[in-house]
Amino acid sequence: MDDIENSVKKIYADLNGTATFVCPHCGNVRKEQAALYKDVKGPIAIECNCGQTYSVQVEFRKFYRKETRLEGIYATASSPSDWIKVTVKNVSLEGCGFETVGKDMLQKGVEIKLEFKLDDAKRSLIRKRALVLSVFGRYVGCKFKELPGAFDPDLGFYLRK
Repeated sequence: MDDIENSVKKIYADLNGTATFVCPHCGNVRKEQAALYKDVKGPIAIECNCGQTYSVQVEFRKFYRKETRLEGIYATASSPSDWIKVTVKNVSLEGCGFETVGKDMLQKGVEIKLEFKLDDAKRSLIRKRALVLSVFGRYVGCKFKELPGAFDPDLGFYLRK
C-alpha cells in the first residue's frame, strides 16, 4: 500500500452544505451534499470513477481548524493565579483543542483564560477567554468567548497560511 491509501484527508462542508471530494489518485472532483455523512463516525471510503478508493473525514465546522503544536497556559476563573501548561493541538477562529500535561480536572462548562504564542514570524501572543465544551482524558476542546463582531487579526492571518 502506498501513502495515499494509508492517509485520511479531512474535507470541510462549505456554507451551502456541499463537500468537495478530490481523488488523490486521478484528481477527479466530485461534489455531494455533506449532510449524507453527518451521522457517520470516523472516516468514510469514497470510490472514484477511476476505480480507486480513498478515505476522507467530513468536517462540519463553521471555520477551518489548523493542526498545531503550540505551548500555552490556562487558568480557571475560580483560580486565576494558578496557570497550568498545555499544548495547543489545533486552533480555529472560534476555538481550540489542547492537551494538558497531566490528568486535568477541567469540566464541561468551565470558563478559562488561555494564552499561547503562535509559531508565526512575530510569535504573536494570543489571549482568549474560553468556555470548555468537551474533555476527553487530557484533551480539552473549547470555544473562545468573544464580543459579537470581534476579530483577532493575528489569529486570522495565521489560519490563512
